Amino acid sequence: MQMPWTRCKRWHKKVTIIMPTEPASTASQAVRGVFATETTTSVGFGATKRRVKQTVYVYAEEAEDGMMACRSLSSEFIPQGNKRMVSREELLKSFVPAPHIYLSKVLPAMAALEQAVDSAERCRKEGHLFSAEFEFKHSLRLDENHIRASFGLGLTYLDRGDPDNAHIVFRKLSRLEGLSNPDYKHLFNEFGIKLRRNGMYPQALGHYGKALRLSPDDEHLLYNLARALFEKGRLRAALRFLDKALTISPNFPEALEFRRRITDMLTMTIIDDTELSSGSASPKGTSPEKP
Repeated sequence: MQMPWTRCKRWHKKVTIIMPTEPASTASQAVRGVFATETTTSVGFGATKRRVKQTVYVYAEEAEDGMMACRSLSSEFIPQGNKRMVSREELLKSFVPAPHIYLSKVLPAMAALEQAVDSAERCRKEGHLFSAEFEFKHSLRLDENHIRASFGLGLTYLDRGDPDNAHIVFRKLSRLEGLSNPDYKHLFNEFGIKLRRNGMYPQALGHYGKALRLSPDDEHLLYNLARALFEKGRLRAALRFLDKALTISPNFPEALEFRRRITDMLTMTIIDDTELSSGSASPKGTSPEKP
């Protein structure tokens, strides 16, 4: 349901104090909660036509810049759809706080959704992949843009050896909002690892890149990105990212060993190229000429 920003004709004037709909422990804590408005629509035709009042709810959460990110509520009272950014003044011009809906409906529904995703993740980690798929899909029916559930479903497909469906989830993830939260760094990293192990190197590089944008000084992410580049045959690029990882953590043992291995391979390549250009090596498939 679209939020009726233009159809709302009036605001209840008796509300004179702007109250957060969730108790704040500090004055700087972001405001979040449910806001309501009444709309009037006409139903029926002719003699049966009548006007019906309907209450519309939105979930709003204050962003860092002070704007309010608003989403509609599903029939299960779970925030859904894309966010619409409005000022607090614009929100309160059309809507009034509805703390009773937030506390009695939305909070329990959101908590139940997170518990369902937690249960799905446990199933996946324990190897119960079909149960995990069922639970993740159930969670996504409640909130189709749930980030953890989307990642979890993609990982489940990769664990099952189903890269085609995983690729569909990957494309959906690339369009989701809210992926700039640093808390999702480990999800990008884990998805990148699974993609690399399944030979999906471009997708793996894309996820590692997103994780690095959230945490550019994470030496383990840099190391994992180097591994994906190496397996794609981009040795010099892999070496550059290993050097960055070792700048951050000079005693990173796996990175040191991996760097030595790549350096040796590049050295051998240079030697082979030098021998070919000087004529001291034989063409492929022939034996070297004896003196």
